Amino acid sequence: MWKVTVGAIDTDANEYHRLYRRLFQDAGVPVKKELASFLVSPDALPALGQRLDVRHFNVGQYITATGKTIDWGFQGAMHRWGFRGQPEKGTTKSHRRVGSIGSVGDARVWPGKRLPGHMGYEWRMVPGIQIVRMNLDKQVIYVKGNVPGDVGEKLLLKDCLQAERHPKELFVPTWNSTIIPTTEEGEPINNPVFKYNEAFIPTLFRFDSPSIVFTEEHGKKGSARDKTKAKIAKVKK
Repeated sequence: MWKVTVGAIDTDANEYHRLYRRLFQDAGVPVKKELASFLVSPDALPALGQRLDVRHFNVGQYITATGKTIDWGFQGAMHRWGFRGQPEKGTTKSHRRVGSIGSVGDARVWPGKRLPGHMGYEWRMVPGIQIVRMNLDKQVIYVKGNVPGDVGEKLLLKDCLQAERHPKELFVPTWNSTIIPTTEEGEPINNPVFKYNEAFIPTLFRFDSPSIVFTEEHGKKGSARDKTKAKIAKVKK
């Protein structure tokens, strides 16, 4: 396995030290604010300084999102660990406290005891998220499901490693303008539908498409129902 470092968001080079700037000078790219590393196989190594596109992934593909969870700051045991709490008695607030921590003989707090403290802002990995839409102009990926982190947090996206959701068609080493991904029959991979320079999965409902489509069968059924109602109305008279 090889480690590939990816940078994002151009920034002012004068704000960083010389050794950090040298990494980007050797690659021939501007200094980046964010860096992340991924493990890849030898046949998937991109060229030095190559620009990554959202089409590095496929529409309909399952990916894994990794990021920092929401930072809640210092929280009590009930909010941090989901404790039920103690019975409320009068005006005291002991019903939201931890209570006895079970220290009888050793007179110590064992490591890992669930107590109040800092909650959130920890690395979490959510696998099995499906890509349902891509905006090629703005380089935006739309996914189905929840991702870790608050609004504005950075995410690391990579291929899903689950056996049943691991992509079968991949761009090796990555997508570029000369690659036209097609199957053996000549059809695009995953059959994406392109409109307004965007890619959608075929099963995704779009508001610019009709939600109800009437066919000849619906018209025949409708006329049959009208005749039935007319007969019932005559009998009632």
